[in-house]
Amino acid sequence: MKIPPKPKRGKRSPFYWWRRWKSHKYLPVRAGLLARIQNGDFEYPDQFEWAKYELHYMQDEIDKFVNEYQGNDPKEDHRYYDIQKRYMKRHNKLIEDAHEVELRHLHGLEDELVKEFDITKEEVRAIMEGFGDTTESLYLHIADNYDFRKLTKKKATQLLKAKI
Repeated sequence: MKIPPKPKRGKRSPFYWWRRWKSHKYLPVRAGLLARIQNGDFEYPDQFEWAKYELHYMQDEIDKFVNEYQGNDPKEDHRYYDIQKRYMKRHNKLIEDAHEVELRHLHGLEDELVKEFDITKEEVRAIMEGFGDTTESLYLHIADNYDFRKLTKKKATQLLKAKI
């Protein structure tokens, strides 16, 4: 795994202080489900990768601290544990955030598919459990096998472009 360099301190939100990178930009609902799927609005969140990066950054800072330490045992110094505590707090918040986002994506995709197609939630869950391809191909699979609740010209053109 290639670890990107730690970003410099920039403007950060006090509500999301644990995020070092920019979040995904979601499309509005009016853009249509297929366009939102193609934009990656229902994909696996990046925060899981970011949490792995935090562990790597923590190890780098700990190694630097141990190399520059002037006492007997660096692991008994409170600064060593402060470094660990700081990075693990960020790591845990990222993991917690990622689980929430992933759950929101799964339930949101399920709800949107039920709204768009003549299908029940149980059928969508059964298809999603056994489906092993991308979200876009899941949409195309459901579009081939189930009827739209309301097919508009916009949806039809998006569907044709996606199949090409």
